[in-house]
Amino acid sequence: MIAERVKTELRKTQERQAREMAPKQEEIQKILKDIQKSIKDLRDELRGKIDELKEKQHDLKNEVKEAMAKIQSLTEDTDKRKEKDKAQDQKIKNLEMASLMAECKNKEKDLRFRGITEHTDEDIFEVMTTELTNYLAREVTELVREIDMVYRVNSPIATKRNLPRDVVVQFTTTRIRDKILTKSYREDLEIDNNKIKILKEIPKKVLRKRKDYKEIIDFLGKDTRYRWEYPEGLSFTYDGKRVKILTVRQMEEFLEENKSS
Repeated sequence: MIAERVKTELRKTQERQAREMAPKQEEIQKILKDIQKSIKDLRDELRGKIDELKEKQHDLKNEVKEAMAKIQSLTEDTDKRKEKDKAQDQKIKNLEMASLMAECKNKEKDLRFRGITEHTDEDIFEVMTTELTNYLAREVTELVREIDMVYRVNSPIATKRNLPRDVVVQFTTTRIRDKILTKSYREDLEIDNNKIKILKEIPKKVLRKRKDYKEIIDFLGKDTRYRWEYPEGLSFTYDGKRVKILTVRQMEEFLEENKSS
């Protein structure tokens, strides 16, 4: 009897607890459903954002690819332009060199005479043919055929310093010019009791280039004989070897190697 009452009471207690828990279970289920819905919504939202990010990433990759292609194209265009400019610069240098060599060639028959007194109404052609005939012990008529032109060089510096202007004689060949130069090394040319300086006629551009080689001239000193090269540079014998320097860079390398030795 007692056991049955206990069972009955226990059943009643369980039923009561079940009735009391039912609303809470429903509430819990509702909360769980809300949580699941929130999780689903969040997952869907995240999935949408991930897809959006993937799309943006894809677009960004395409933009980067296009930008790299443009950079590559610009780089290639720049390299081509550099090569074209380099070729153009070399062409200009070659033309300048050819022009300078032509000018040197044009002046290779000329000599410049410095220190000849100027006279009013002078006939400089007759003065030079007479003086050079005596200097070379030649016939006047013979020398006249060897001279193409004689003129004084306009010089603001000479005028400012009250000095006679230089005289340039253009010969028809280098033969007479070389004879005069060779003799000038042994014997002075005197006109009106003045010692005349005889110089090769050299283009100004060449003279300006020669100034770039002053350092090596100073290094060689007065005891080393050298010969100027055209249109620039010089050659000489150093330490028993024949040396030819044709660019400033070659000069710098030579000095760097020999100054330290």
